[in-house]
Amino acid sequence: MYIPKIKYVYPEKTDDQLIKVDKKRKVKLDPGYYDHLKRFMFKLGQFFFRIAFVCIAYPAVYIRYHLKVEGKKNLKPYKKTLKKNGFITVSNHVFLWDYVALCASMKMGLPNVPAWGKIIYSKFGGIFSLAGVVPIPEDRVTFRKFYRFIDGVFKRNKWVHIYPETGLWFYYVPIRPFKRGAAYFACQYNKPIVPVGYSFHPRKGISKWLNKRDPYVHVHIGAPIYPDMTLERNEAVEKLNTQIRQTIMHMVGIESEEENERIMRECYQYEDGHYYTEL
Repeated sequence: MYIPKIKYVYPEKTDDQLIKVDKKRKVKLDPGYYDHLKRFMFKLGQFFFRIAFVCIAYPAVYIRYHLKVEGKKNLKPYKKTLKKNGFITVSNHVFLWDYVALCASMKMGLPNVPAWGKIIYSKFGGIFSLAGVVPIPEDRVTFRKFYRFIDGVFKRNKWVHIYPETGLWFYYVPIRPFKRGAAYFACQYNKPIVPVGYSFHPRKGISKWLNKRDPYVHVHIGAPIYPDMTLERNEAVEKLNTQIRQTIMHMVGIESEEENERIMRECYQYEDGHYYTEL
């Protein structure tokens, strides 16, 4: 297993964000924001953006990360059903282009992505919105509006992608604890979850000298996992959340929780409440 030796100081809490967002955009995350996402002109702009996204970003992510996709055969028998009835994907959140890699690998359009609310204030916040990011607000009143928006997405049988680790940790190999949100939505709306995992590999030859920072990336796609609707809701959510996390661990080459812990202890330093790697 390859551990990229890139110096990052990871947060103490496994769900915290590594990245920081300076407020660059004058936009307000209030109930009206979600009405804006439904307006015709925004939808029109999103349509043209997505054409450009496919034409430019898909080739770029393959070139930059020498992207290799494994497990397409796991998805093929289910594609028509997934497109018709809707589905959820989950993945580890480990590099800046992982959303692009997901879309380029799945080739099923662009998903809606419930994400960290502050991301819309960044200088790329408008692009994130056009790509499908739906910011999660912190206040209760606005959260109800967010929830109604996501409820409509699921009821229209659309694709939703969720990062259950929450925070973006660059090139971190162990699989962090999963929040229950994706499993909860899957059980509430009876949607399958397609697990997706990212693993890293060392650069070779001239590519190693052209880009010393970014490793090669492999995308692993698993077969859809359906919620057990015969169980009581909380039990079904817990079972599904465990299943998807263990599946992603296995896909990226981590055989057990014990091995996951061993990699964390042996391959990362721990000091002052932070994990980090050395160059």
